[in-house]
Amino acid sequence: MTEPQPDSAEFEWIFADAQDLQHLTYAARRLLAKAATLFDRNGVGQTSVRDITRACGLSPGALYNHFGSKDDVLHVLVCHGHDNLDRRLQQAAAAAGSTCRAQLAAFVEAYVLAHLEHPRLAQLVRREYTYLSDDRREEVIRKRRQLRQRLARMIADGERDGEFTLIGGTDRATRSAVMILDMCSRTSEWYHPDRGGTTVGQLADRYVQASLRLVGARSD
Repeated sequence: MTEPQPDSAEFEWIFADAQDLQHLTYAARRLLAKAATLFDRNGVGQTSVRDITRACGLSPGALYNHFGSKDDVLHVLVCHGHDNLDRRLQQAAAAAGSTCRAQLAAFVEAYVLAHLEHPRLAQLVRREYTYLSDDRREEVIRKRRQLRQRLARMIADGERDGEFTLIGGTDRATRSAVMILDMCSRTSEWYHPDRGGTTVGQLADRYVQASLRLVGARSD
């Protein structure tokens, strides 16, 4: 077995244990990890099928034994990222209290932790999905829109129940949701555990508190 290159080892480790990727062979997951490394480093547009197979020490046609195209590879990566995030959010919601404050806190904590657990993958998914073919890109956009709408409904319900005091116009719940999602997703761009002495859990808690303040949450 060829040892993974240092910059691809992280992705190989992630994909080895991913339940939603267990249907893929070891060779397919290795190709996926090498592709993720190159997409992360150079961008999808600057990465060819030949680049991916060369990184694995394979002939150019070897990728097609496992994936139909580079678009298929990117689609698997992006769906993996979104599906795992959605799973974490659902688990967090099920374990949280029933108030909108508790649900919002659980949502933000899970969202931040998902972005910081595997920051390179989070950035790749967030940045490179735009290179998907039209139908697949629209599929991802729908998923992202549904996530935003879910959070906006939670915030609107909190205002209706007197738990939150929002600022802005008639679409204030949606605007608040966009602000929260944007500031939380960007944590993967700058956070590093070896800098500043702040743990992932501490940072997630700070973003929970910031989000609660943003929606004017009533104090407990």
